[in-house]
Amino acid sequence: MTFDWLAHPESALFFLVGLVALLLASVFKKNLFSPPLLYVLVQSFMFGIAYLKLMPAMTDYQLNTWLVWGGGLFSFLSACYLARLSFRFSNYSLVLPETLSLSTEYNWKSHFILSFLALAFFLYGVLGVVSIAGNLVLLTDNPSLWLDGKTSKVLSYAIFFTSSPMVVALFGVASFKSYNPIRWIRNTSKIICLLTIVLSFLTFPSRGVNLMCVGFLFILANYLYKRITWKMAVVVASLILFFFIGVASVKGQYGEMDVMNNELVDEVALLPYKYIANNYWNLDYAFNRASDVPEHSWTYGIDAFYGITHLLSIGPGLQASFGWDTPFNESIEKVSSLNTIPYLWDAYKDFGYPGIFLVPFFWGFIFTFLYKKMPMAKTPLSLLFHTTFSFWIILWNFTTGYKQAMYIIWFLFFFFVCTVSSGKGLFSPANRTILKEVTPDNERDDDVSTECKNRDCNIG
Repeated sequence: MTFDWLAHPESALFFLVGLVALLLASVFKKNLFSPPLLYVLVQSFMFGIAYLKLMPAMTDYQLNTWLVWGGGLFSFLSACYLARLSFRFSNYSLVLPETLSLSTEYNWKSHFILSFLALAFFLYGVLGVVSIAGNLVLLTDNPSLWLDGKTSKVLSYAIFFTSSPMVVALFGVASFKSYNPIRWIRNTSKIICLLTIVLSFLTFPSRGVNLMCVGFLFILANYLYKRITWKMAVVVASLILFFFIGVASVKGQYGEMDVMNNELVDEVALLPYKYIANNYWNLDYAFNRASDVPEHSWTYGIDAFYGITHLLSIGPGLQASFGWDTPFNESIEKVSSLNTIPYLWDAYKDFGYPGIFLVPFFWGFIFTFLYKKMPMAKTPLSLLFHTTFSFWIILWNFTTGYKQAMYIIWFLFFFFVCTVSSGKGLFSPANRTILKEVTPDNERDDDVSTECKNRDCNIG
């Protein structure tokens, strides 16, 4: 049976845009994780999949929904372009080197030791899960009992055990030779990354968290080892699909259907589609409510800082007092239990229609600014932030990154570890100054040599 693309012109158009973007990126050797390109790729392919209309809930978009989605896209890309212009006017190089390196002093021993604080933070959550479930969730007799996203008791430790990507990022960035010259730290960090990923999956097989664990290493490798090609990206996307189906089976989302039954085959195909398409149909539903469905009240911008207010233990109380949605988006469920929605909805309910343009513009500028700063960075901090922000873009169809408390904790850990390790106060480095192979794009050899002489360095 052939698929009739003429019956799905929107999907055909979005897939074409995505494929052209990939082709141009390949021809001109563009980095797939540059903020504007990543945004276009994710939105094109996700929207293309959603508009296949494999479920009745996915209906044609109303005009105002198109304007909301298109306005967010335009604002984000405009901000990225303005950020690039600011670097061009400042005479900074716009060409990212093939492999990033640090050309100034950085204390990797300090970084390595301080990263164990993040590991301890994660392990506290693991022990908390064991104290409630009696074992790691995946090793219990019935894991699906503990995996309910709303009622599971183990979620009281979620802020801790969902920090595994933070641990992988801190040890992962120390695992690459282009950044870290100390072999024993590199090798030990690789082992810790692997053990953390395995333990994270056994503790709570969350699709998003465990995807980020592997994805963080994937993005770091793109900058510190070898650029990721579109072919490699397609292979990884296929593996993610199999991982998604595997986790769904663990959670019991396929029920007790017979493996040989066609019903199971259909459900295996439809479940990933639901989790992508529901974001888009919920966005249209949220902006075009039925007359008997009340409009979500304006949050005066307060709920935009839910990540902070949640850490202060006042966020849930504010949401309950004012009748605002919790992170489970109760008011926009077009289909029961499918409650994720793109970040543009949060931008609207927090700041009104101006927020649809201002929020993407703000983050687009920040993302691109950090991206352009990476070749000039003296610590891994910019790379760690960029790696996390890349996943914000990837997951923005499902969740609003800046409103999640876990990211604030991760950024604080990143800032603390990298800032302390950039000085000399905590642990003395193996070498006073570590010289790296400097790429032609940076052209900083003379600066490094001068700095070394000024500090009277002894380098063997």
